[in-house]
Amino acid sequence: MYSFKEAMPILWGEFTQNIKKINGHIYIEPQKQHKRTFIWMHGLEDEPDNFLAAYNNPDLAPFDLETTKVILLRAPERPLTKNQGEVMTSWYDIKINDSLKFIDKRPHNELWGVDQALESRDFVINIIKQEKIPLDQIFVGGFSQGCAIALLTGLYLPEKIGGVLGHSGFLFPFAEINNKDTPILICHGDQDERIPIDIALKLYEPIKNRINLNIIKGLEHSMMQENFDIMKQFFNQ
Repeated sequence: MYSFKEAMPILWGEFTQNIKKINGHIYIEPQKQHKRTFIWMHGLEDEPDNFLAAYNNPDLAPFDLETTKVILLRAPERPLTKNQGEVMTSWYDIKINDSLKFIDKRPHNELWGVDQALESRDFVINIIKQEKIPLDQIFVGGFSQGCAIALLTGLYLPEKIGGVLGHSGFLFPFAEINNKDTPILICHGDQDERIPIDIALKLYEPIKNRINLNIIKGLEHSMMQENFDIMKQFFNQ
């Protein structure tokens, strides 16, 4: 079974129009009128380039590329405590291995770089505020770490945005929930060993009644065609 990340290098060269890169972030401009913005955050030790072929391919992208601006953000490079200070792209520090298993046993700041996560949230909010379209046409999404930051962002904003699309991630226990109207789509594999589905569901408890939850059978910590099909349904509803 191949993930989209593994397949993307094959697709890279075919869909590279209307693209610019600024400070590591990738901007894909809409081919026609700008009606919607989709902001995406990758996972730990990843790059936005690995999602370019999917989100700039009309056969894979879950939205209309003619009217959607796509922003693929790049996380800062920082030392990761759990990896003995190895520097990698990361939206926040992870301080111990299997940090999610210690949520009820240790303070949050002993598990994650909470201040860094909040800084990443505020960075995404600043990107949102720069867009010149209505907030309800702006969507944020992410994979793994990126999912956690997307949720942190979408729930913090008091205004309703178009939606949050999270894949193989979780909700931080310290997430501040300031609105009840932003639609939330969650996709998670039932074979995810990195972020086990039972732990993710426990963390989603505060928002369980408002999320569109999709548990994908056989999926590990990855994204497959089904993830994109589910997102397409979300955008088309």
